[in-house]
Amino acid sequence: MVTLRYEDNYSLTYAETIEAYKALAKEHLTAKLLNYGSTDIGLPLHLFVISKTKNFSPDAIKEKGFRVIMVSNGIHPGEPCGVDASVKLARDILGKKDGLWEKMDSTILCIIPIYNVGGALNRSPYSRANQNGPQEQGFRANAKNLDLNRDFAPMKSKNAQTFARIFHQWKPDLLIDTHTTNGADYQYVMTLLSQHPQELSPMLGSLLSEDLEPFLYNSMEGSGYEMISYISPMGQTPESGLQLYLNSPRYTTGYGRLFNTITFTTEAHMFKPFKERVLATYEFIKAAIDYSNDRGALLTKAKSQSDEFVKAQKEFTIRHELDSTRVEEIEFKGYEAEYIDSKITGGKRLRYDRDKPFTKNIPYYRHYLPKLSITTPDFYIIPQAWHEVILRLSINGVRFERVEHDTLMKVEAYYITDYDTHPTPYNGNYLHYNVEVRTVEQSIQFFKGDYIIPTNQVTNSYIVEMLEPQADDSFFAWNFFDSILQRKEYFSPYVFEDFAQQMLDNDEELRVEFENKRKSDKEFANNSYRQLSFFYERSPYFEKSYLRYPVYRLNSK
Repeated sequence: MVTLRYEDNYSLTYAETIEAYKALAKEHLTAKLLNYGSTDIGLPLHLFVISKTKNFSPDAIKEKGFRVIMVSNGIHPGEPCGVDASVKLARDILGKKDGLWEKMDSTILCIIPIYNVGGALNRSPYSRANQNGPQEQGFRANAKNLDLNRDFAPMKSKNAQTFARIFHQWKPDLLIDTHTTNGADYQYVMTLLSQHPQELSPMLGSLLSEDLEPFLYNSMEGSGYEMISYISPMGQTPESGLQLYLNSPRYTTGYGRLFNTITFTTEAHMFKPFKERVLATYEFIKAAIDYSNDRGALLTKAKSQSDEFVKAQKEFTIRHELDSTRVEEIEFKGYEAEYIDSKITGGKRLRYDRDKPFTKNIPYYRHYLPKLSITTPDFYIIPQAWHEVILRLSINGVRFERVEHDTLMKVEAYYITDYDTHPTPYNGNYLHYNVEVRTVEQSIQFFKGDYIIPTNQVTNSYIVEMLEPQADDSFFAWNFFDSILQRKEYFSPYVFEDFAQQMLDNDEELRVEFENKRKSDKEFANNSYRQLSFFYERSPYFEKSYLRYPVYRLNSK
């Protein structure tokens, strides 16, 4: 039997972790270790399921009203407290310790032992320079050198694509992603990154803020591991104020909210002993099981109502901005911070004095304003050529119709009028941002087999945030449509000048526009190619597909 050694500052290896779950599945008929798909390292993604009724059919489980809690560990294998905590919890549940078994009557527990398999196999004592143990840990990036907790929107890894299939098959009511922090020093062992209520449906948002979060915070305090919201300082130290994050779809929490799954990221504090981080993570997952057992009917009802709400939803906010005028206070237990002389750099270094703990109220910023909202069309249409996008939509449960015959349709088309691109790669992409568009009604030729996406689906939030190009984590932002940003046809000046002359002779308004531009723009007046381009861009030869976003909006009326 694999021995848990977190008390000795040791975290289980990948092989030991899988062996521990295999042994539990062999010993207990109420548990199974399932293999799903593949990861970038070539090994499968495992899912360990505890089902008191011995029913392991996701559809049957949902039909009978069971709630599903899914715990994902080791997406950053250098932060392995959840790996060991989940093995301990699975053993304690199946071993019927501390009344845990009795709390599983209406709850199915699904555990991903290690999400980032490649990173877990890349193990050494040197992955986390600022972390207090364990002795060895995995590496943050996976076998493809991707940070997988930035890959839920683009899904460039096999890990993310396999996870999506697991997620949509089991449809968790709660998703917990276990991590260890970076950043400031303070007294808490556990911090919690929750979804923002403003990003959820009204039903789930209210449940989260008014019932579920208070339950979890009270439970953690009762367990001896008092918890606070994730420490995201407005300045260099927490006393400057904390900001409640919004959850972009690239992250676990952002991905979960697109499908009405309340998702938490636990962030055990990096400076606390590994044993304490493991036990705090254990207590949080246990508290989630307690909630499912005690009050889970509220969660089931809110999720069901939210699914119906989103299916009918037409207005979506796809960009927010922090409302800095609305400031609250939150009690914070920290350490006094000071700036002392650096013996290495000669400058100043930040130091937290653990001999000077304090408890005081600090500013808390948790309100956002809508910055950009859109109204959904009745349908989006995507030409079948964009198969990488279609694949990701399909994996995520989006329902399609297909164009039955070659058809000319009048649709709304976006043209990209402006955008910025980050100058350095982010997780393998050069992301676009500050995207601006103009909308044009056009008749577009579609072909048999092109995809029509109705916007009356439970997946509407995902559809909108991935297909609307101005959304922060859209497929456009992640470079899936970059080929439209380059012209493919050009002109030879010595040939095209005759055609430009004909345009001038036949269009007086065009002549006036051209002459005015020459008078007002000296650079234009001194550049013959730019002047001919003026005519080319207004001629029938100029390609209509240049900068035209290839996802079209169609309304039935």
